[in-house]
Amino acid sequence: MTFLAIALLLFLVALVVLAIDLMIPTGGILIAVTVMLAAASIYFAFRHSPTSGWWVLTAALGMIPLMLFGLLYVWPRTPFGKILISAPDRARDFAWSDASDIDDPKSLIGKIGKAQTEFIPHGTVLIEDREFEAVSEAGPIDPGTDVRVTKLDVGRLVVIPYKSRSGASNPMSNDSSLDRPSEELGLDSLS
Repeated sequence: MTFLAIALLLFLVALVVLAIDLMIPTGGILIAVTVMLAAASIYFAFRHSPTSGWWVLTAALGMIPLMLFGLLYVWPRTPFGKILISAPDRARDFAWSDASDIDDPKSLIGKIGKAQTEFIPHGTVLIEDREFEAVSEAGPIDPGTDVRVTKLDVGRLVVIPYKSRSGASNPMSNDSSLDRPSEELGLDSLS
């Protein structure tokens, strides 16, 4: 058997091993075997003649895009590929939050509402006689505090405390524990 015959036989075996790897995932073992067979094929082709070596090398390099095509486009359609690469289910009736129940959730941006629950940082807010889930952008907010919607974040309302001009002397936290001095709460000073 001549070196050229050995080279061509090894090249064909490399192609068969690659096809098997597309059907049976081996974690790259058969790809490594394919590369070694192709390298051996190139070696024996060069042992036959430089011209044969260059032709087999060109064919081997030309197989690289075909290997990538097989791995990226053919393999996911094989039975094993379908098992390992599952397609995500489409969300049919999924709503990000209750703000999506209204026609235009963006119309709530800038609206003033009243905190129904304590925000640490999530809570509910009453806007125009409707309750919505919201998240505080400015830390804890006590129930009963007026809040303003600043934006939508993944469909959820983001609120901050709102201070009206008439209540300018009242703190935003409405005399909660947030307004008490640290001594009254029993906390040691930081100094």
